[in-house]
Amino acid sequence: MKKKILIVDDDIDVQQQMKVILDENGYDFLVAENVKEAAEHLEKEQVDLILLDVMMEKDSDGFNFAQKLKSTEKYKGIPIVMVTSVNQRTPFKFGTERDGDFLPVEKFIEKPIDPEAIIKAIHQYLPAASR
Repeated sequence: MKKKILIVDDDIDVQQQMKVILDENGYDFLVAENVKEAAEHLEKEQVDLILLDVMMEKDSDGFNFAQKLKSTEKYKGIPIVMVTSVNQRTPFKFGTERDGDFLPVEKFIEKPIDPEAIIKAIHQYLPAASR
């Protein structure tokens, strides 16, 4: 059974890039434009990994959603890869190596989208044997 990845990003261009990357690498995916849609998908479907933007309707939507998921028993085991341009658009500099206790995510990847970095992160949390 193919692994399913939830893309949560309000940028249509980023959604398209992610869809192509995931499709070419044999993953099923769902797309949400905001955290409300993402929560609805999670209620209806089993998701194996989440690719999550930070700044959507509110600048902290992604952080808040990740914290909510990691504090909910049903969802806390789902790996979250944060894919964002927050480091470029704000004075804040985040990274899981430096801020691992603060950031409730497994990995932090900078935009613009680097397909190799995305796939490497996915493979890190979804081993090849399970794809």
